[in-house]
Amino acid sequence: MLTRTVVFPIDLTEEQRKSLYKTIDLYSKAWNYCVDVAWKKNCLSKRKLHKETYYYLKTCYKLKSQYLCSSRDRAIEVVKAAKALERNGNIVSQPSSELIPIRLDRNTLSFDKERTRASVATQDGRIKIQLSWHRQAKKYESWFCNSGEIGIDRRGRWVLRLIFTKEVNMPVRTNRICGADRGIKHPIVLSNNKFYGESWWKEHERKLLLHIAILQSKGTRSAKRRLKKVWRRLRRFREDCDRVIAKQIIESLLPGDTIVLEILKNIISRCGTKGKAHKKHRAKMGRWSFKRLENAIRYNAELKGIYVETVSAHYTSQTCSKCGIICKKNRKSQAIYSCSCGLTLNADLNAARNIGNKWCEANGCASGPNVNRPIVAASFYNDASYKLPTSVGSS
Repeated sequence: MLTRTVVFPIDLTEEQRKSLYKTIDLYSKAWNYCVDVAWKKNCLSKRKLHKETYYYLKTCYKLKSQYLCSSRDRAIEVVKAAKALERNGNIVSQPSSELIPIRLDRNTLSFDKERTRASVATQDGRIKIQLSWHRQAKKYESWFCNSGEIGIDRRGRWVLRLIFTKEVNMPVRTNRICGADRGIKHPIVLSNNKFYGESWWKEHERKLLLHIAILQSKGTRSAKRRLKKVWRRLRRFREDCDRVIAKQIIESLLPGDTIVLEILKNIISRCGTKGKAHKKHRAKMGRWSFKRLENAIRYNAELKGIYVETVSAHYTSQTCSKCGIICKKNRKSQAIYSCSCGLTLNADLNAARNIGNKWCEANGCASGPNVNRPIVAASFYNDASYKLPTSVGSS
């Protein structure tokens, strides 16, 4: 099941704005009350929280029953997420919000036959909203939709977020396995000898970071206003780079192919802490968007029918992809890996090949009745002399 969220900017009449604002205000108050009860009484069960809050909220705010249940469920989700962070050692406080978007479902959201207008339930009855199907939305015009959100975004605009779903049958797996190594020098390197990322990206990011540092040193009110804009520009630029890379990677693969990524959970806390790394390296690690890039790859891979798998990142940079020996000293520098067996190549490319090999070893792709598998994989690696080893630790 594929799920995509599309944002529709909407134009409302003054009457519709008042009706929606009134509903959102009551919805937010109900949500805050549910969060308060769940947080103080450590009530993480929907049934228990329903008994604690429903009748009081119904009497006090007279909000529609569907929205009362929605605000309760949403409060439980937020409190559970905060408690999970607290158990992991993070410092958290009780969640709160003045205005949160209303969550819509099939009882509170409907469309006409052409789906040019959406009908949303409010405290003063249903309102009809004209939908403008922009270029991004038209991709999902034939998909199923019966849920979404409506509210005010950070710019103060009224928006309707619709959630589209579609059943997709994944194609049969091919023998093409592609390992991918994410890094700071190169955003991502594939085992088929492809390096992704433009050289001018780092220079542009450096200029924006320098601009931010200058504004932070000023400290004036106008500098702080400008600082917010530059930070948002930098965030948008990084997101765009990750999406460009993900699109290029997926376009180079075929349906049924497999791309293998490293599990980089807690990588910053393990490799970028004070005492283990220099200050400059810690700063780069903190700005590293490896998770956002992974999400972008998964997002594009689902639509094309490409499998995304993960393996442990242990020793992938220290292992020789040709003979399988593990030696930390073979990593001569950030860019060069040189082994006593005669293999000398880019360190990130070597790691990408090891990631692909590791997944093949774990899933039996390098051995078994199908003797053609290693040959096909070798051709995909674009290296006639390269073959998948029978064991990572063997020569």
